Amino acid sequence: MMNRYPHEFSGGQRQRIALARALAVEPRVLLLDEPFGALDAKVRKELRRWLRRLHDDLHVTSVFVTHDQEEALEVADQVVLMNRGSVEQFGTPEAVYNHPATPFVFGFLGNVNLFHGRLEVGDSGGLLHTGEAVLPVVGSGHETEGDAVAYVRPHDLDLERYAPGTDGIAVTLRRALTLGPVAQLELEREDNQDVIEVALPLERFRHHGFKEGELLAVRPRQLRVFNQGRTTQEQGAAR
Repeated sequence: MMNRYPHEFSGGQRQRIALARALAVEPRVLLLDEPFGALDAKVRKELRRWLRRLHDDLHVTSVFVTHDQEEALEVADQVVLMNRGSVEQFGTPEAVYNHPATPFVFGFLGNVNLFHGRLEVGDSGGLLHTGEAVLPVVGSGHETEGDAVAYVRPHDLDLERYAPGTDGIAVTLRRALTLGPVAQLELEREDNQDVIEVALPLERFRHHGFKEGELLAVRPRQLRVFNQGRTTQEQGAAR
């Protein structure tokens, strides 16, 4: 690189140089505002690994601003999610992703399916009545009876062929896409025509032999319910 002009550097090389210049003054805090935003996906991933190693070696506190969810979860020790100037949730990447405190956090960190319905709460949990289906809910203890929305990630849904009396939601397989090791399925509910996305390991999808147009039943392995009519701040305060 010493024998090249600045305009000959690649985008990734320019970002490395910019970070080296910032670190040369030995700052106590390093502020990075969308540092990899203009780079292609492969270079971004390489630089994320490089930055993580650099941070572990130098132990410099860094504030990393990004709208890329994968980037935030991969690079950070602690994640702060903000919405319109307010903090929605603060915690480790694992805690924030697996235990989202508010609907905003759940929807921001990856794809999600929404099941609108009415929640009944009992001593041992609850039941969400959504369309013609009834889904068991293991609540956090903060939900109340009434209109509610269940949030379920595509990889937290099980799929089987439909038969009378089958638990779950009756759906028709409309489209199946192969994305590397994952089969991305687009399903249409029989009761209200809402679209549901399911992500299955490709090996499992091929084993079952599901076909487009086939009637199936989808069942959440885990879901998170939020009451409607409560603000995001109220939902977060109740966690």
